[in-house]
Amino acid sequence: MAEDKGLSNILRNLYDNIVTIKKVLILKKLFGIIIIMIIGYFGYIYIEGGYYKRPELPKNSFSISFKNGFRAIMVNMTDERLERNYIGVPSLDVPFWAKDAWSYCKRPTKKEKRKILKKINLGVGSRLEAICKIKVDKDTIINRGVVFSVPAL
Repeated sequence: MAEDKGLSNILRNLYDNIVTIKKVLILKKLFGIIIIMIIGYFGYIYIEGGYYKRPELPKNSFSISFKNGFRAIMVNMTDERLERNYIGVPSLDVPFWAKDAWSYCKRPTKKEKRKILKKINLGVGSRLEAICKIKVDKDTIINRGVVFSVPAL
């Protein structure tokens, strides 16, 4: 009888160790799956946003990739994404082969600002931040769109 209790204790300990090892293996697999999902998510954002083919940024600039495919490099502007939300309004006459290209954006002149605000007005608090263009050849420029900002609420 004493040997049976000793044997049953050994078997119980063995069973407990096996269960613990299985739990650890399940947690390791779960952790691995979560890591793969996180990497996949950020990889998707990197590819979908076109960041893998973004040109090098000039000094005092930042880039924005909008969900509508509009990709803008804001040159000589302050990044206010914490205080304001940027809205990209793409031009309707962009050729299909240029829709995924990164465009360089600059502040509009007063004349350009008046002309654009006659056509597009996002209401109170909105601000026309930039006009974006794609340089195709030495003398060919495509108007890619405009970037507005609104207060982040």
